[in-house]
Order: sequence, then structure tokens, then C-alpha cells
Amino acid sequence: MRKDFKVLTKEQLREKSATIFLDEDQQREESQRGGGFRRRGGSGFQKPKKIRETVARIIRYLGVYKLWIVVITLFTIVGTLANLSIPYLFSLAIDDFILPGDFEGVAIIIILIVVIAVFNSLIRFIARFSMVRIAQRIIKKIRKQAFDQLMKAPVSYYDDKGSGDTASRIANDVDLLNASLGQSVLETINSVLVLIGVTVYMFILSWSLAIVVLLFVPIMALFVVFVSKRTRKGFKEQQIHLASLNGIVEENIAGMKAVKLYNQEQPFIDEFKGENDKLRRAGFTAQVYAGILWPFIHFMNNLIYLVVIAVGALLFLYAPFTVTIGQIAGVSTYSRNFIMPMANLSQLFNTLMQGIAGAERIFELIDTDSEYANDGEATIKRFDGKITFEAVHFSYVEGVKVLEDISFEANAGEVIAIVGPTGGGKTTTISLINRFYDLDSGKILIDGTPIDTIKKDELRKRVGVVLQDTKLFKGTVFKNIHYGDFTQDEDAVINAAKQAGAHDFINKLPKGYETRVQEGGENFSQGERQLISIARTILNNPGLLILDEATSNIDTRTEAKIQKSMQTLMQGRTSIVIAHRLQTIEKADRILVIQQGKLIESGNHKQLLEARGFYHNLYQSQFES
Repeated sequence: MRKDFKVLTKEQLREKSATIFLDEDQQREESQRGGGFRRRGGSGFQKPKKIRETVARIIRYLGVYKLWIVVITLFTIVGTLANLSIPYLFSLAIDDFILPGDFEGVAIIIILIVVIAVFNSLIRFIARFSMVRIAQRIIKKIRKQAFDQLMKAPVSYYDDKGSGDTASRIANDVDLLNASLGQSVLETINSVLVLIGVTVYMFILSWSLAIVVLLFVPIMALFVVFVSKRTRKGFKEQQIHLASLNGIVEENIAGMKAVKLYNQEQPFIDEFKGENDKLRRAGFTAQVYAGILWPFIHFMNNLIYLVVIAVGALLFLYAPFTVTIGQIAGVSTYSRNFIMPMANLSQLFNTLMQGIAGAERIFELIDTDSEYANDGEATIKRFDGKITFEAVHFSYVEGVKVLEDISFEANAGEVIAIVGPTGGGKTTTISLINRFYDLDSGKILIDGTPIDTIKKDELRKRVGVVLQDTKLFKGTVFKNIHYGDFTQDEDAVINAAKQAGAHDFINKLPKGYETRVQEGGENFSQGERQLISIARTILNNPGLLILDEATSNIDTRTEAKIQKSMQTLMQGRTSIVIAHRLQTIEKADRILVIQQGKLIESGNHKQLLEARGFYHNLYQSQFES
């Protein structure tokens, strides 16, 4: 290992790999929100906490199809009971037709059994097909509701929930519920019916042989419960270790530069190896117990079958009037059908609990408060761009102030710059303008109207934001610019790109505006992504412009080009600029200095230098040796 690199602990390196590519303001404010940095990936199966409420809610979804559910249930009952009558008919055939030599009667029984078998198969197919169709419609509705609510959730929701957790709710948890609705419900009904029906038929045929079968139930039940608990525990641990393993992989892919920078490949290889070994052991334990169950079931199946025939033979030989050969054959056949449902119910119970747990997490997302629940009612027909902050106080976490008594005014068309040390609250200030968060106290007004009385979609439509880390979406370059305003035509999109200075490099792409954008825009440089973002904002034609460290991640030459594009964008618009590079805001109409959440200085560049305060010291630290 190279000696000039400091060896970090895994926790320290994990923190670095998660934060090295984030803006320092975001890091500070993230910690102030209490969100922290989370390892992505699910957390494995968790036992549901609100079973009754969740089941009741699922039933309400099913209630839309209650007529179909009743029909399906009746079909399942009829088909199962019809199928259970086959061993009984077989018993009658032996006693009433085969032994007396009535082959015509045997033929009738055979035809009847074939008809019942075909009928049962058809009924089961219709029931399964119908239930799956209903389940898919319900799942489609739930998934849509969850995603719709995700779009309406406030930004604070994403601060509290990790991206992996949120994605898992939409995908994995919905799939768990789908499996329960589509298969487990019908299989549970069928297994219960089989248990009840087999017991009744066995007692109808021979109560003495039925009791012999039931004597094995406690042994079976105890063993199934014993194995199922350990199997469930093993699979739960397997899911936990699998999620942890996925987290290590995702974490290292996202922070690979930091891993290589600090020469820490081997520690992560060792960590992966250790977690992989834990996953292997957990999976092995779960599979061993799961593998024990069914061999035991088959063994007990054969044992009970053998015991029933043996007891039946003894009764037939020494108490011939208590049992017949047909009854022995019927009960022995039923005994083989009696054990399997018991094991199935244990497995189905686990699947149902997983489905309910998944549903609980989905409903938690669906029930998330919408950020539009307390939306304003005012609309903005004309946006001049006068911004007023009046004694604004704000905190992400109660008791931890991020902004304190912030007051300033930006007149229409002015350029306001916000500077200050990392974590001072600069990015928070502009987040409040978009109403990503609500104030603790104070007011923010646009053209004299409090923003909490304005509809959020109206407000955000007229506020253009160019961020430090530009987000591009999958699709074409054209679509990414068009994203600014889908009501605009092709000429408007191209004109916006020209004004942003992006038209030339776009034309040089293999397919021009139809060039595909990879996830996150990884096939474009940071400067190109910024130019596309500026074109998108120009197309939106906002009344207020916010530039959040828009040129901090690019080289000087590209910065000059983007600065020119931003000057075009800022013409005639009130603009709020956050910058670390003070040379980019020297011509601002007013500069606000925010430190530890407080506005400590205000004035233009010349005034602040003459005041020889915090801004003067900050300027000197950047431009003087």
C-alpha cells in the first residue's frame, strides 16, 4: 500500500464515497435535516405491524370485484369438493361393483371419475385465471396510486426515505402483494377445503381408520411449525445479507473514484467476501431446513398410508363387519391427500405475511401527506420578479435553526448574489422560494403576494433553476430541452438551444437533437449538460432565475461559454445567484453574505470591500496570496 495515502476505516471511507461528489452545502444541510446518507437496498422481510388494518384495506380493493370473488370462491369450493369425491367413488366401485363383478357399474364409475377430473381441472383454470386477472388490475391500481403519491410527496419525504427504500416499495413490495393476491389466497382456500373435506370423507367411510390418520396430526403439526420457524428465520437473514451485499456493490460503484483515490480496494473486497460468506451460511441454513420439510412430509405420507392399510387389514381379518376393502382403499387414498395441505398452509402463511408486510409499506407511501394538501389558491398571470424576504426563520429539524431572521428585497430585473461559508444556508434560501419546504415563521413575497398563497405548480413554472449538478433524463437531447415546456414547438426548442450556446455542439452529435441521452447524461460532459439545462430553462421562460453554483464543476474555458449563455438567460429577469467563485458575481446589483443562517452583510461588491468585513476577508482569501 502506498505510504502517502492515509488508511481510513471502512466507516470513514463509506462516508467519503457517499459525499465526495456532493456540494458541501448539500452535505451540511443534509446532516441538519437528519437525513444522513443511507446505504441503498432493501432491508429484507419484516413482519407486518398492522395486520388487521392492512388486510381490511386489501379487502376494500377486492370489494370492487366482490361478485367475481364470490363466483371464484364458489367455483373453487365446488371443484375441490368434486375432486375429493373421487376416492369415495373409488371405494364404492370396489365394494359395490368390482368385488360383485358388475363391470357395467365399474364403467359408469370410471366415466364419472373422468368427468369430475376434467370438470375440476377446468374449474381450477377458470378460478386461477380470473383471480390472477383481478390481482393484476388491483396491483396496477395500487402501483399507480403509489407512484402518483410519490410525485406529490414533499421534498422532506425524500430526505427521510432512502432512494433504495422508496424504489423497493414500488417494485419489490408490490410484487410481494401480487404473489399473495394472485396465488396464495386461492391456494389457502383450497388447502383449508381439502383438509376439511378429506376429514369428513374419511369419517363417512370409516371412523376408526380416520382416527388412525388423525393420530399423526400432532406429530406433523409440531414438526411443520418447528421447521417453518427456522426456515422463515433463515430466509429473513438471507434477505438481510443479500440487501447488505447489494448495498456494498451499489455503494462501491457510486463511489469508485473515492475507493481508488484512497487505495481502499482490498478492504472493500474483504468486506464483500465477509458479507458474501454470511449470505452463503444463511442461505444454506434456510435451504437445509426447507429441504428437510418435504422429505419428512413424503415419509409421513407413506408411513400413514402403510399404517392405514395395516390397521385396515387387521380389522378386515379379525373384525370383518367394521371395515370393507373399499373403505380401506378410500381412507388410505384420503390419508395421502391429508398431509400435503398441512405443509402447504405453513408455506402459504409465510407468503401471505410477506404480502401483507409489503402492502403495509405500500400503503404507508400512499398515505404520505401530499405537498399540495395545503396548497395556495392564487394564480400568477404576470411575473415582474420582485422578491421580498421578511424575517424568515426556518429549520429542517425542530430546534435546529438553519435560517434566522433573514430579510432582504430584490427588485424586478436585479441580480442578487448569495455568498458565504459552506453550510451557511445559501441553498436552503433558494429552496424556500420554490416552496420545497414551509417556513417556521416570516414571509416570502413575490410581487407583493405571499408565496404560501400561490399555487405551487404556478409558482414553480415561473421560477427557473440551473443547478450545480444538472439532471438529464433518458431520451433524446431534444426531449431533454423540450422538458422545460412541452407546449412549445420544435422551432422554439432549437431557438432556446441557440440562445444557450448549445446548438453548435448538438449539431455535431451523431444524430443531432435525436441523440440518445444515457441515464444521468453520462455520455455528455458537465459543461454540455449545463448548456442543455440552460436551454431547457430558456424554453421555460421563467420570470425569476436561480443559479446554484452553476459553473463550479467545470473548467475555466467552458465556464466562460456558460457565463455568456447565463447572461443571455438573465436578461430582463430577476436573478438569484449562489457562487463560491466571487469573480462571477462582482457585477451583481446586490450581494448577500449569509453565515450560520444569518444575513450578516448586504451591499454591492465595492461597498462590501470598503466595509472590510467578512466579504472582504473572503475575497482576499481567494484573490490575494
